[in-house]
Amino acid sequence: MSFLNDLWHTLWKHIRVTLRQPVWIFFSMIQPLIWLLLFTQLFKNISMMPGFPSENYLEFFAPGLIVMLAVFSSAYTGFDMLEDINLGVLDKILVTPVNRYALILGTILDSTMNLTIQALIVIGIAYMMGVDIATGFPGIILILGIVSLLGLSFSGLSHALVIVTKSHVPIVVVANMITLPLMFTSSVMIPKEFAPEWICTLMRLNPVNYAVEAVRPLFISSYDWTKLFSGFIVPGIFAFIAVTAAVLAFRRFGD
Repeated sequence: MSFLNDLWHTLWKHIRVTLRQPVWIFFSMIQPLIWLLLFTQLFKNISMMPGFPSENYLEFFAPGLIVMLAVFSSAYTGFDMLEDINLGVLDKILVTPVNRYALILGTILDSTMNLTIQALIVIGIAYMMGVDIATGFPGIILILGIVSLLGLSFSGLSHALVIVTKSHVPIVVVANMITLPLMFTSSVMIPKEFAPEWICTLMRLNPVNYAVEAVRPLFISSYDWTKLFSGFIVPGIFAFIAVTAAVLAFRRFGD
């Protein structure tokens, strides 16, 4: 029970910080919302091409953007822990009997909860722009589940880098190196059938693409159970590896 109690108090501490400054949730969404408005106008005629899976480019692009929001929002979440390290706050917390596993997991879970709120807001905005989710409320729950797994993945990676290096440089470098390549080697913007063969090969290695391919049918058609299975398993494995890396790194922190 000590672990669960410490996990809850860690999570609640971060929630209170967010509640005091909820505006930061919206600031982190500025870039995705600009893309939602800009790209849907720039590429809207692509939906007229033969073989395009949707009659409306907004309906096609919105699911991919929600998935990429998980990458954009989570890749930099380690900065909060870096501030605690630099200010000596973390060292003071660690001299208490708090469970280390609960401390790092509560921090990562908080960033994932913020991501879920952001995803719901984007879904709401897409709905107001005319996008209907074909699978309804159950589909939204599945979408949030897949997005949360990606959030855990990149938040875990971000925290692991901070704990090991105690510097902001690796986060900035790695995040800038992977975010756009992950987007352009997935079917976020165009169907994989329209991509060159070598890009299609990279898509098969990209965990983000599995999430996009799983989420999109929930918006525009119905449940594709094969893609849903892959959309949970591949990001789930990635999340397990990333969170485990963060936990193991934190266990050695301060030694």
